[in-house]
Amino acid sequence: MHYVLFALAILVVALMPLVPLAVRFRIRVLRWIGWNSAANVLEKNFDGWVAFGRMVIVVMAIVLFCAGWISRHA
Repeated sequence: MHYVLFALAILVVALMPLVPLAVRFRIRVLRWIGWNSAANVLEKNFDGWVAFGRMVIVVMAIVLFCAGWISRHA
């Protein structure tokens, strides 16, 4: 089971370069459904949202790695 958790941790870290693409896609969808004010807020704070997304990815990878490490030694 710990191999799966280690593999998921590596996969999560590998998704880090896709965070800006996901934020841009979210802006596009918000404009498509007509929520221009929300899209403008995302565009204005684009770097902050990308940093937040990358931080979430790092935290998820650390949790998965620690869970795999604990299950390996249990």
